[in-house]
Amino acid sequence: MGVPFYNFHDLHHDSFKTEVKKRINDIIDNNAFVEGEYNQKFEVEFAQKQKSNHCLLVANGTDALEIALLVHGVGAGDKVGVPGITFYATAEAVLNVGATPVWIDVDEKAGLLCPDSLKRVHEKHNLKAVMPVHIYGLPCPMDEINSFCSEKGIAVIEDAAQAQGTYYKEGSPVGDGPNLVTFSFYPTKNLSAFGDAGCILTNDEKLAKKVITIRNHGRGDEAAMGRNSRCDHMQAAVLHAKLEEVDQFNKQRKEVAALYHKGLASLPFGLLPEKFLALSSWHLYPIQLPSIKHREELMNLLRSKDIGCTPFYEKALSQEEALQGYEGEDTNAKNFAGRTLCLPMNPFLSQSDVDEVVGVICEYANKL
Repeated sequence: MGVPFYNFHDLHHDSFKTEVKKRINDIIDNNAFVEGEYNQKFEVEFAQKQKSNHCLLVANGTDALEIALLVHGVGAGDKVGVPGITFYATAEAVLNVGATPVWIDVDEKAGLLCPDSLKRVHEKHNLKAVMPVHIYGLPCPMDEINSFCSEKGIAVIEDAAQAQGTYYKEGSPVGDGPNLVTFSFYPTKNLSAFGDAGCILTNDEKLAKKVITIRNHGRGDEAAMGRNSRCDHMQAAVLHAKLEEVDQFNKQRKEVAALYHKGLASLPFGLLPEKFLALSSWHLYPIQLPSIKHREELMNLLRSKDIGCTPFYEKALSQEEALQGYEGEDTNAKNFAGRTLCLPMNPFLSQSDVDEVVGVICEYANKL
């Protein structure tokens, strides 16, 4: 592809592949397949990187969400606030533990959970928990969310599936606050395994012990129920090997985002606020088109030029067939959905790659 959306070839370069193959051979030779030394090493080092006391690996990001809900005692009869723009798994986790999702509307510019909507929805629905989602790698306004939820006794579970490398503010990475924070390490993420993996961060010793119990069949507590959500050793070995380079790759993503921002600033499309340039991990680089029709036209033009691009969040969650009928607020979410196109974003894009993408978008904009 001329300008790839992802770039696994450069991400999994020869020296990295050599190291991973060595680690996998060692795991095979030692018959240490499920939990092993790389699980422990990754948990310690990732927690340090995110300034958190505890990192607990689990099988995948959706399990991380479900376990976090269970840790807070969320179940049948409980209502959980879910932003109207996010991946289906956020609401799926709520349903899988027997609770009911309630839609929280989003900021119309960034698609992040709106604190004012949260306050209105809680007043009507008495939420037990809320799940802010750091979509695209953008940090939610956690100070305001945490302050309100602390006052009202609402548990906060941060869905940081796309936010490895994201900062709430300078010097404060996602994971260093008071909440359970969940990550996905799916292969397309900034920090990624070769398959499924996830983790939960917490600064609370008691909550960490609950996660450890639940992820391994309830072991360690005779009265507890759990599940099988152990991260296999090979995935942990891959994740640990990638820790060495991820900070540099996130830095390069931010540089690419800054180039896009500069090149697209004069066009009549919605760009994310500049405050996110330094804070976001730029897992994705989205732009907002005036309508679904415009998004389709630009997407088809880019693809005809061999430029990778992908529409994200084509529907608000409340518009998904399996999720219709739940209550809450979703006006901005419905307006936001369907108009977003994500441009190529990976650490290996060059100035000429970005110029090529920007040039095609300018060509399209000039015809409007």
